[in-house]
Amino acid sequence: MSDKHPIHYYDDGDILLKAENTSFLLHKSILSLSSEFFKDLFKLSKPSANENVKFVENKSSDTSIPTIELHGETSESIERMLSFIYPNSYVKVTWDNVEDFLRLSDKFMINKITKHCGDFLYENIPQNTFFALRMADKYSLPEVFKESSKLVLDDLEKYRLDSDYNKLSEKAKLKLLDSWVNYAISLNKFVEGKSFYFNNRVVKLKDHFAGISTTPVLKPSKLMEQIKTNANLRSLKLQDDCGKFIKNYEPLKNNSSENAWYIFAALED
Repeated sequence: MSDKHPIHYYDDGDILLKAENTSFLLHKSILSLSSEFFKDLFKLSKPSANENVKFVENKSSDTSIPTIELHGETSESIERMLSFIYPNSYVKVTWDNVEDFLRLSDKFMINKITKHCGDFLYENIPQNTFFALRMADKYSLPEVFKESSKLVLDDLEKYRLDSDYNKLSEKAKLKLLDSWVNYAISLNKFVEGKSFYFNNRVVKLKDHFAGISTTPVLKPSKLMEQIKTNANLRSLKLQDDCGKFIKNYEPLKNNSSENAWYIFAALED
């Protein structure tokens, strides 16, 4: 015997969903409008072959409302999904639930949830950069992937030592490495032959960057910061020249400062 959900059990519902020991009496129309998965499921003349979804005969009601058992789902997750879908309830996307929301939206094909999760991650990338990148990689969120890759690539060696780095797809890891290698090669070409005067002596740009860098290769963010703020370099008018050498190089979208620029990797070519 299952318990009726206190919110998502509607007397005029025409489809019963069960997760664990909780029953949700819902509306096919609302589920179909929100979810391509349920829309296609309700069109089938035969029960779904999906092992995680099972139509069962409902013998507890005279009206024989169709019943779907959702195997592998907790009642808490289904409640959260329905609270997002139904207009009479509300649930906020947070760091604690965004991964489960993305899993649900991917499984049940709910574009509204995917969009809200993508917006949340995009707006909060600096708070949990690598997690945002992983979610973007796993659930195909191109804008989130691009923006989070900027911060990851600016400190790639640190992130590559993270135990979660191998949770990225091989494709994503290859894109990050390819972007970094291209940057290192382009930076070397960019500084070649350039110099400036400082204290009545000629300083090679390559030597200057090596002297201020705490890493073997100058971070992309430090490159533009030097070009824009170092008085000795401003006279060389390097910004336009920099763009000719270094591709996929721009500021963060959600950052008012344009002194720091970052290279990025694109989820799709």
